[in-house]
Amino acid sequence: IEAMRLRHKKDMQLRQKKARLIRVAAYLAACMVALFIQSRLRKQRQHITYGPMEERDKTRIDYLNTRIYKDDTTCTKMIRLKRAPFFQLCQVLRQRSLLRDTIHVCIEEQVAMFLNTVGHNLRNKLVGTNFIRSGETVSRYFNLVLHAIGELSNELIRPPSLETTAKIAGNLRWDPYFKDCIGAIDGTHIRASVSKSMEAAFRGRKSFATQNVMAAVDFDLKFTYVLAGWEGTAHDAVVLADALELVNGLRVPEGKFYLVDAGYGAKPGFMPPFHGVRYHLNEWGSNPVQNEKELFNLRHSSLRVTVERAFRSLKRRFKILDDATPFFPFSTQVDIVIACCILHNWVLCHGADRFIVPENNWTPNPRRTAREQASDHRLMTMDLDQHAENMEANGGAGQTGFKQVHLNSCARALFENMGVQRTGTQVGNHLRKWKRIYAKVEKLKNLSGALWDEQNCMISFDPEHYNNNIKASSAYVIPNMIWDHREDANYLNTPIEHYHEMATIFGNSWLPSFGELSASINKLAEPELAVPKGLYEELKSIPGFDEAYLDHYYAYLCDNPPLARAFYALPSLSSKMIWMARYPMFVVCGVPHDSSLVMSIQSAVPPP
Repeated sequence: IEAMRLRHKKDMQLRQKKARLIRVAAYLAACMVALFIQSRLRKQRQHITYGPMEERDKTRIDYLNTRIYKDDTTCTKMIRLKRAPFFQLCQVLRQRSLLRDTIHVCIEEQVAMFLNTVGHNLRNKLVGTNFIRSGETVSRYFNLVLHAIGELSNELIRPPSLETTAKIAGNLRWDPYFKDCIGAIDGTHIRASVSKSMEAAFRGRKSFATQNVMAAVDFDLKFTYVLAGWEGTAHDAVVLADALELVNGLRVPEGKFYLVDAGYGAKPGFMPPFHGVRYHLNEWGSNPVQNEKELFNLRHSSLRVTVERAFRSLKRRFKILDDATPFFPFSTQVDIVIACCILHNWVLCHGADRFIVPENNWTPNPRRTAREQASDHRLMTMDLDQHAENMEANGGAGQTGFKQVHLNSCARALFENMGVQRTGTQVGNHLRKWKRIYAKVEKLKNLSGALWDEQNCMISFDPEHYNNNIKASSAYVIPNMIWDHREDANYLNTPIEHYHEMATIFGNSWLPSFGELSASINKLAEPELAVPKGLYEELKSIPGFDEAYLDHYYAYLCDNPPLARAFYALPSLSSKMIWMARYPMFVVCGVPHDSSLVMSIQSAVPPP
């Protein structure tokens, strides 16, 4: 029986194997029939006649020879570089295997298509028409070249030399005052293309979206550090702070410094001009300097103008950066800025050309004064505060702040009056910041020794009195109040901008609640001249004083009800004895008092 079972099992396996082979054979036969039918149908179609590939290759080579390689003038017009730096760049990319020649496109043509695009801000279709290439080919090689040039950043965008630059060394205008200066830092706005949901954050001073690009430039006009990609609404100081915090960010060698504008503020390693003092002056002529601060600002501007020349030269060469609407993804737009700075440095390594702005022909950018540079968003702040003030006056704010509909109304007013697009949420964040400032100012105004100048909106505070307040607030626990003194210096002995507007908007938030106000009114309704009941009996119960003394002290307390209430509220008998013993220095209304009693009380009871 067991042998029959095994034989039956083997027969079943053989039958299953044959069935599988039959199915596979049928599938292969069906595929062969389908291929045969498809080939017959393809042969029946009408053929498309293509031009010979040789002719197109000849046309491409002829275009490169006549429109790019012909001479330096033609080459500069087409790809914004002279022939020598162009061919040397291609050779470096080839030797380092950053790009490779293909059977269809050589490295020179790949780089030329990229430079033609960024130099004139051309679209892929137009570049493809010029080079007789498809849009896909142009786009693919554009990204390859962009990545390859980005690989040269560590070599071409390097920290500046620590030696005194030749422009400063030996020049009596700057040496030795700026001998430790290693360059200048500034920011520029480059047009950006972002999604609708992000436009509000990127639309700053200009009416269109921009990215804020910060760069450090040495006195040879070479970029030594570039940080791109920040929103157009970001303040220059915020961008600089981010650059300093990055792992591979901006570093200032010890003992050296950069020249910056007033918007960055004074800090170690960064030297701004004097605030509120004329800038961009003439040392001689119709607009001479008048004092030492203006002379410093003049010398400061004559050196810092280097970074403005570098930005202008960069935008003259690459039109994709010069207020032209980009048509790449935003991440690619950021990479393009870095790549253009790398190419700018590459050109300077091989000598200047017509795109580099000469120093003797450069007129400084007069777009902002030194004080205006410190706060680019001041006009927006004033308009926002004015609109919020009007809403507060009209009852637009509730107990918990402005409603969302009012914040949206304020955002619309900003757009209508200034062309600045913001959301209601952003307006609310702005108002919360000003509310914190107002709260800080009110706390400082209420400190002992603080003097308030209503006309200039300024808190005058003697340093000694301020330190005493700090010690007092640290030594005693004050209910319902948290003391934070880290930012006090920003609001002391300096005018506080927009204080009256903030007081109008947020002043009501400092009023007590209705219940607290009612309790205060009921308490104040009590007669101010009343003294505590049982005061005289309390005085008579205190030992060690004669009746005349007690009578005169009682009369004194009746003349000063606040003192009477304070005396009556003292928690211990010893405290009341001290008050009575110290009044009024051993003589009460001309009646001599036994000083030995006072001394004994003072020695027995420690002073508070």
